[in-house]
Amino acid sequence: MIRKVKEAIELHGINTLAVAVSGGADSVALLDIMLKLRDEYGFEVIAAHFNHKLRGEESDRDQEFVKSLCNKQCVKLFCGEGDVLSFAKERKLSTELAARKMRYDFFETLPANAVATAHTASDNLETVIFNLVRGSGIGGICGIPPRRGKYIRPLIFCTREEIEKYCSENKLQYVTDSTNLSDDYSRNKIRHNIVPLLKELNPAVENNVTNTSLLLSYDRDALNNFAKSEYNRRISKDGLSVKNIADLGPAVCSRVLRLFCKKKTGVEPDYRHTQDLFNVAVNGGRCSLENGFEAIRQKSILKIISFNNTPKFSVRITKIKNDKKINSLLSKNLIDCDKIVGELKVRTREPGDKIKLSGRGVTKTLKSLFNEKSISLNNRKVLPVISDDLGVVWVCNFGVAERVAVQCDSEFIFKISYEIISGGNNTK
Repeated sequence: MIRKVKEAIELHGINTLAVAVSGGADSVALLDIMLKLRDEYGFEVIAAHFNHKLRGEESDRDQEFVKSLCNKQCVKLFCGEGDVLSFAKERKLSTELAARKMRYDFFETLPANAVATAHTASDNLETVIFNLVRGSGIGGICGIPPRRGKYIRPLIFCTREEIEKYCSENKLQYVTDSTNLSDDYSRNKIRHNIVPLLKELNPAVENNVTNTSLLLSYDRDALNNFAKSEYNRRISKDGLSVKNIADLGPAVCSRVLRLFCKKKTGVEPDYRHTQDLFNVAVNGGRCSLENGFEAIRQKSILKIISFNNTPKFSVRITKIKNDKKINSLLSKNLIDCDKIVGELKVRTREPGDKIKLSGRGVTKTLKSLFNEKSISLNNRKVLPVISDDLGVVWVCNFGVAERVAVQCDSEFIFKISYEIISGGNNTK
């Protein structure tokens, strides 16, 4: 056990080590091992316990047990507690995620430059399975790292069976969390139902998966570092150069795009949005992202723009008599009343809408027109369109259809006026 701990974690450079002690077998064994190693590595050991207040008297029992244990070992103990259920409801988190956040927030207050948690190879196997089922990428399959910042996992190469054996051999007492015995939580279902089946196939599955996770983490880190270098080479004040970006291959290309997206929006894109970004970066066009952002490729530059302030339009249609003095600049917002079929309707774009604009001599879909002018996806949803029973007769910022255009002999005219009433001063 102690050999595996030394292999898992480089303990040099630690001045004060806080050991997270829940009272269970894993954390009790961890505290015992760290106390045995403190003189060899020259660090001070303190203990930390967080009471999640989820199991009533049992939670308080665990805290009293840890207090008694630390008193016997002459270890300074820091205790914290919090209302996890209320916190979870307030933040709209699962109970497990809320408990973890509150616990780690407490760890951040400890007077220590390293915090040791009792995650094991068994925990890592359960985490990898959970992440696989959830659909995470290589980051999830890498599982629990031996170290992340100041948080270390000295028992990450030790199985739960090895730890219980260590406790028995060293006559270490511990408490059992009753929730570990039920299948109310996803992790417990994996532990009680899936892991035993995997062990039938290979009893060493925990160590094998942990070793594989570690090797995969080396690959992930190498790819991430290469992607960061490529990102720094391509980024400028104009955006991200995507010239020949597909030549990087999917692994690096997707990382460059996710890094760009996260820096611009604050959110790392999921699989679907990453695929959309890749398509825009390689083939052009635009796509929607989360939180009111969208990506657009202009020439060889990929840009991510916020459109949280989507404009709203006010449209007015006024019937007037033709005075035979039509200003060419106004004609794009004038409709010959006699050429309307049925009733006029003010609406927004619908799939398949098309128009043959006056003076263009060619019919185009509104989608094509909007692409030409780089109209944002958000603004396309609100840009006003006027139609009659035969189709679109006017599009804001583009003009009228040839079939309803005003001529010198037109008697009555519909004059269209519009203004932006919120969200900006242009429609692009």
